[in-house]
Amino acid sequence: MKRNLRSLMLRLQTKAYKTSSLIHDFLILYSHAFTSAPILLPPMTQHFALYHDLILTLAGLLCNDTIKYQEAVDSPQFVYSKLEDFTMRLFKHATVRTRIVSIFLLLTFLLLFVWMFLFARIEIQNVEQEYAQLSRQTANSLAFMPAMAEAIANDEPREAQEIIEQLRLQADNPIITAASQDGQYVYHPEEEKIGENVDDGQFTSAIVFGSFITEEDEGVFGPAMVTTAPIYESVGDGEQVVGAITVEYLYEDINAAVFDKLSRLAFVAIFGIAGSIGGALILGKNIRRDTLGMEPAKIAELYREREGMLDSVKEGVVAINKEQHVTLLNPAAQTTLDALHLTTDSTFIDVLGLSETLKNGDIVDDDERMHNGHVLIASRRPLYDGEQIVGAICSFRDKTDMKQLQETIVQVQGYSDGLRAQAHEFKNKLYVIMGLLQLGNNEEALELIEKETSVSAASMPLFHAIKDPGVQAILLGKMAKAAEKKVHLWVDENSSLERTAYPVSDVAIMLGNLLDNAIEAVILELTKEISVFITDMGNDIVIDVQDSGPGIDRDLLSEIFQKGSSYKGTGRGFGLSNVLQTAQKYGGDIDVSSPVEGGAVFSLFLPKHWE
Repeated sequence: MKRNLRSLMLRLQTKAYKTSSLIHDFLILYSHAFTSAPILLPPMTQHFALYHDLILTLAGLLCNDTIKYQEAVDSPQFVYSKLEDFTMRLFKHATVRTRIVSIFLLLTFLLLFVWMFLFARIEIQNVEQEYAQLSRQTANSLAFMPAMAEAIANDEPREAQEIIEQLRLQADNPIITAASQDGQYVYHPEEEKIGENVDDGQFTSAIVFGSFITEEDEGVFGPAMVTTAPIYESVGDGEQVVGAITVEYLYEDINAAVFDKLSRLAFVAIFGIAGSIGGALILGKNIRRDTLGMEPAKIAELYREREGMLDSVKEGVVAINKEQHVTLLNPAAQTTLDALHLTTDSTFIDVLGLSETLKNGDIVDDDERMHNGHVLIASRRPLYDGEQIVGAICSFRDKTDMKQLQETIVQVQGYSDGLRAQAHEFKNKLYVIMGLLQLGNNEEALELIEKETSVSAASMPLFHAIKDPGVQAILLGKMAKAAEKKVHLWVDENSSLERTAYPVSDVAIMLGNLLDNAIEAVILELTKEISVFITDMGNDIVIDVQDSGPGIDRDLLSEIFQKGSSYKGTGRGFGLSNVLQTAQKYGGDIDVSSPVEGGAVFSLFLPKHWE
């Protein structure tokens, strides 16, 4: 058996020297995995030690250098450099499918090779044991056969030959030699040696000491499994040795039997390789489908581009999956989150309206969202996998600074319009006063001065009772506009309003539209008066705008707030609709009535506190 294993290992070594450098590197790395990182391997089995030794042996053979191999095992840096070089050479320009198939084939070949080697080793042991037992049984049968003992004792070679040939046919044709007690061959496969002296010490031991010996030895035609046994003849009540016999099975025949069994496993190996290739191709196809047909390098490139793009945009970008978990959050979005004192939870998702998009799949652009005094402009899109909504994405920006700037501009514009109109009016009236004084009409000049003083006094409640600068600016601007058109617009002296949190732009939409409509309503009337009453007593802010115009037809009261509805002509009718929409955004409402005495009264109701 030892000779046979040495022969097999020599053949393996000869073939190993001819393998490629890739397999050389792989086996070194694989052996190091067994030595330094066993925790990464599958659970240990009863063949683990043998499998480990086999890998180390193959790696050593391929290295062809014990010192270099030991350095490979003991030096992680060496192994890691080999691993990197091995991977780069193997997969540098390969596609995903090629890499998967290559790895599957490599592992399949390695496992099949190990399996076949283990099977061959075990099978050799089993076959050797079978042939050793068969040789002992055959030798024992001949040794205790009376006819065989009689033929040897009577020096009858032909009779012995017939007995041996008959038994050989029943025992798988072993090589048999027989010798007489005086040490001469009675039977030999080479007939010319019959009658010659035996030069084998095993024959002598069997004849002299009656020993039964089974061992690996050099047989008649080469290395063989040899059993030597004495031939006994019955003499009275005892037995005596009359000769010896050897039964040999050549290792060439034993190996042929082993390879015959191994050849039957070739079909299993072929099916295993075919299954591995098929599985690798299917897996590669599924991976390419999941990655939209892109290779890992392309995916990595797109990922880097996406990260760079998300980091560079000033708008916040947030994406959620169908479980409403945040899957994407760029730095701009995180900055806005910090400013709003929000975390990536359901509150933030609801603030942006992502849960609504995830539920109904609507596409929304430039939707204004309010939270803690911040105005967010959000655009939302659903994310689809086929026809199923699997998430939602939102881009948004904080327009608080822009809103504040817009409010400041509106205030300044209101003050500017008011001052411009007042300057124009006072300039005209100064010319009138100057003319009256030059003509000596002092009393008329005094009356005009007193009249203008009373008009200025009428606007004093605006500054004392109305403390919201945005409302002040809007009222001043509209007063100037009304004065230019000879319309008397005044604020009720019982009005009162503290500073509010409403954006000036939205206040301008609501109050500005109501005042513009009132001015247009009275422009053709003889009595051109508009009164404004504002109060914040209670839980609501109430703004009443009453004009002396012709009033509103009762049939139009139910339609007047619909978009496009107007009694002013085509292309109009959007102001009151905008007023209603803006009020409803804060939870407010608007009402209209036509008093019996004429004119119209618009009442705007807004909550003092809103979210």
